[in-house]
Amino acid sequence: MKKFTVLTGILMVLISAAAIYSPFSKRSVQLISPVIKQESILGINQWFPGRENGQTNAPEISAKAALFVDTKSGEVLYSKNIHDKLPIASLVKIMTVLVTLEHKNMDDKFTVSQRAAAMEPDKMLLIAGERLTLKELLDGIFLISANDGAEVLAEGTTGDRSQFLKLMNDKVKQLGMKDTFFANPTGLDEDSGNSYSSAYDLIILTRYLIRRFPEVVDISKTEHIYLPKTQEHQDYDMYSGINLLTTYPGVMGFKTGFTPEAGLTLITLARKNNHEVIGVLLGSQSRRDETRDLLDYSFEKLGN
Repeated sequence: MKKFTVLTGILMVLISAAAIYSPFSKRSVQLISPVIKQESILGINQWFPGRENGQTNAPEISAKAALFVDTKSGEVLYSKNIHDKLPIASLVKIMTVLVTLEHKNMDDKFTVSQRAAAMEPDKMLLIAGERLTLKELLDGIFLISANDGAEVLAEGTTGDRSQFLKLMNDKVKQLGMKDTFFANPTGLDEDSGNSYSSAYDLIILTRYLIRRFPEVVDISKTEHIYLPKTQEHQDYDMYSGINLLTTYPGVMGFKTGFTPEAGLTLITLARKNNHEVIGVLLGSQSRRDETRDLLDYSFEKLGN
């Protein structure tokens, strides 16, 4: 009788456990690793800009939105409409680069499709059928904002452009970018559903990219790159569109953008006296001069 009672007790415990973890139970708990399920794990970004501490005697700017931050301390040095959702033009390519680098190595090769080769207007003048390394395509993307190069990455990283765009927007959630959507890998204006972001989100994205893949800084700070002809591609001679590289000490690049809808956009990385400042301008009428003025203002606040 005792043996029967013990077996009955064990059976009741098993039945109760099954009810708790049943997929039909209201208290269902699925103990399945997101890695096994091949799902993205959220919350990987742990850095966000701090609060603005006031900005007296700040320069007047035409930009619709701007944010300059000391990325080591998180101190906000200048801010204007930092959460406004605005078109950002080729600044979209920063996410294109990040997603590609998370899946490919610098020496991996990509084949240029006819579709990618036909992209306008800023381009490397890639020829369909050519094969270039990721590093060579990044040279074109950072120096001349090559739309054809960005499309090659979107098509070749996963083999599915639509899947690549999904990865871009999944990354938005992972980084905690609440005011961003990507419609394509280039930032070109679409007939509907354009890409958009905010100055705040772009600071997060840029800092994350240069922390995880610091080699991109070496590309973005280069004024001129020449890729000699090989058996797989023609030669390429490219000059950076960021003239602050040669006119403002400490500027390390980073990315320019322009479309008729977005206006002039610019993300700038500058390092001086152990400070690292990232600045974003969106919808500017004079991005070079306004960036220079805001860098002066920012480093003065930092005591440099």
